[in-house]
Amino acid sequence: MSSPKSFVELLTPTASAPGELQFEISEDWLQGRSAFGGLQAALALAAMRQLTGVTAPLRVLQTTFMAPVPQGVVSLRAQVLRAGKSVTHVEARIEAEGQTLALFVGVFGAGRPSAIVVPMAVPALPEKGPEGLRDLPFARGIAPNFLQYYAMRWAEGGWPFSNTPGATTRIWLKSREAAPSVAQFGEHAAELALVALADAIPSPAISWLKTPAPASSLTWTLELIEPAPAPDDAQRFGVGHDYWRIDSEIHSAKEGYIAQTAIVHSPDNRPVALSRQSVVIFA
Repeated sequence: MSSPKSFVELLTPTASAPGELQFEISEDWLQGRSAFGGLQAALALAAMRQLTGVTAPLRVLQTTFMAPVPQGVVSLRAQVLRAGKSVTHVEARIEAEGQTLALFVGVFGAGRPSAIVVPMAVPALPEKGPEGLRDLPFARGIAPNFLQYYAMRWAEGGWPFSNTPGATTRIWLKSREAAPSVAQFGEHAAELALVALADAIPSPAISWLKTPAPASSLTWTLELIEPAPAPDDAQRFGVGHDYWRIDSEIHSAKEGYIAQTAIVHSPDNRPVALSRQSVVIFA
């Protein structure tokens, strides 16, 4: 087994070349045969920032998971697809042994004055706050390895593999790791933690099952409703801070494919990101 690595260590390149960074993924961050999808997205975002110099806030991250990303050294390539006056599209790829394993397109955009302002509705808090709820136990060999780095408490819906049919879950969660620092990752450091956090929870479909079964995301789109927290707030993603919450809902499930959405809420109950995923489940 490879030596455990912190989230910050994983985001630190081990080598670089023109247009390319190399990162080493440790076994403790796997999700089955592949690296945790949120980690893959964070690595891609880090590569976009470092290799292209894009400085505008992240607005949308589009992801296609094509093949398992194994532990060990992987290459990240990034290039600007188009840079307009306000919006820049950047592509990143995770590669190993000459194969593209995951493809990402980041949409970065500067803010602008607008006459259209429609705030997203703030939902009522769940009846059960995180206090008094139990953490989901980490069952090594059953739960994905990376879950040991997140504390999760179910406010609504069933735990994974609890034979609890339902289309929705509301899950309080926070990282057990230190957040990426502004000193090391720049003014957009909080984006890296937010992207990883947004993908950490299991699909509500997993709660339907009685026994473990393989499942994985095929595509994922994350839209930031507002720029990630300012530098002064970046550490809110780290250990010892308040719980965030993700409300997830299945919209369709048939023939092994799940269409689902989720809303990520900050500790002060502000909706900060919208997530849409296509999930395949082998059960």
